[in-house]
Amino acid sequence: MTQRTCCLSEWQSLGWIGALCLSVAGLGAGTPALSQSGGGRHPLTTEHVDLKVVISPEGTNLLQVVLLDHLRFTNRISSQTVIRVPEAAQLTIPLGFETLGPVGSPLWVLPASQDPGLLYLGLSTEGLDLNPQVLDLFVRRIEGPAHVCVWQFDGTGGLAVTVQSRDGLTEKDRLGLPVGAHQHHNLGFSTPGLTTVWLQARAQLDGTNAWSAETPILFSVEPLPESLPILGSPRLGAPGNLEFSLSGTPGKTSHLETSPDLLHWDPVGTVTPGFDPVTVTVPVGSSSPNRFYRAR
Repeated sequence: MTQRTCCLSEWQSLGWIGALCLSVAGLGAGTPALSQSGGGRHPLTTEHVDLKVVISPEGTNLLQVVLLDHLRFTNRISSQTVIRVPEAAQLTIPLGFETLGPVGSPLWVLPASQDPGLLYLGLSTEGLDLNPQVLDLFVRRIEGPAHVCVWQFDGTGGLAVTVQSRDGLTEKDRLGLPVGAHQHHNLGFSTPGLTTVWLQARAQLDGTNAWSAETPILFSVEPLPESLPILGSPRLGAPGNLEFSLSGTPGKTSHLETSPDLLHWDPVGTVTPGFDPVTVTVPVGSSSPNRFYRAR
């Protein structure tokens, strides 16, 4: 099924149609090839990774939240990564754990104890020199289908839940982290899909609150539900080229087609969406003044 069909004549109201028609006529007939760019994120799967708070004296915000990849000994920027939560992480909430969700409902968990088949996600304030020696990490908002919860066992068999988005996020949905510490908490997701957790760190420096920017951490909770490809409005690229943004199920191939009349469709090529929208570049290759495009 097609989400959107785009036509070169959409540019008429912007004053571009004359130039585009000249480009179309000059390139002659034929099925154009396409290229794609963007949409790539580095997947974090079974490594030991910490959400680490660091000092960033040259940045707009004094504090910064990064992902410390212990496997490759590098700090990663959140916008360039995705944390994968595979089907193997799915559990069923048992009786007595109602604070995490309804009994019998599924919960995808990245556990505080290391499992070789899952990401080992920690929290780190190591290397920070702050006074007083405490830092707060707030969960500011959740974008996506899942409710998110964070907890530890309290030593008596009970749960100490520090974050629970089911009842709405408040200032209480935060983790107090000692400076110079390294911790692990259980992290649960109620529903598969792409869910972004926005974090913000706060510490006191010389009696004044210092903040990080609100930092998005993208989680791919699997299996990902299939979504229809979405083709964005066209825009001019290099001379003779059109560009579209395309999003869809990450890793699932979409087919791009073109038509002069909405009746007869020719294949242009295939595109594989990433976790972010990809940019598709299509050389305009027809003598028709109107070209329609669709993704399916």
